[in-house]
Amino acid sequence: MQLDEQIQHVRPILLSIAEAMISPALRGHLEASDLVQQTLLEAHCDAAKLADADGAKLFVWLQKSLKHNLIDAVKHLQTKKRDMGRLVRISEVEESFDRLEQLWIADQTSPSQIVERKEQVLLMLARLQELPPDQRTAVIMKHLQGCSQREIAQALNRSESAVGGLLDRGRKNLIDAMEAGGQS
Repeated sequence: MQLDEQIQHVRPILLSIAEAMISPALRGHLEASDLVQQTLLEAHCDAAKLADADGAKLFVWLQKSLKHNLIDAVKHLQTKKRDMGRLVRISEVEESFDRLEQLWIADQTSPSQIVERKEQVLLMLARLQELPPDQRTAVIMKHLQGCSQREIAQALNRSESAVGGLLDRGRKNLIDAMEAGGQS
């Protein structure tokens, strides 16, 4: 698979990761798609270095680049707006990436179980992009950011019961998309 094809294959995964890493306080200030676009641009600029990378190495490179781009964007916001420093700290960004990395390994004991788990998580991250925006945001905030239903309701300007419905539909649609994706 060519580098461009590999990059486009992981784009939805990177988008889900970026959406999960942007805290609710930063939602109006940072766009996940902008961070992913910057990351993909950097990959194209380093195409010669990445040309021989297999899919796993490329993904690790892209994930690290995305993390650095998010940290740089937060630092930039902090220098522009003093209040931004109170909204989010760089350590929170680091913790978000750590939380995501825990999804990879979970409690598996064998290397094959870890590989299988990682494949399931990558499929889930890719399929998240197929959900309607509010369902996707609710699922990401609940399951990847660890937000309460009340926090999600405030962020989406909805009632808690409406968020409950979004979460139920989002999880069902995600499961259906993953099952369909696993069969293709």
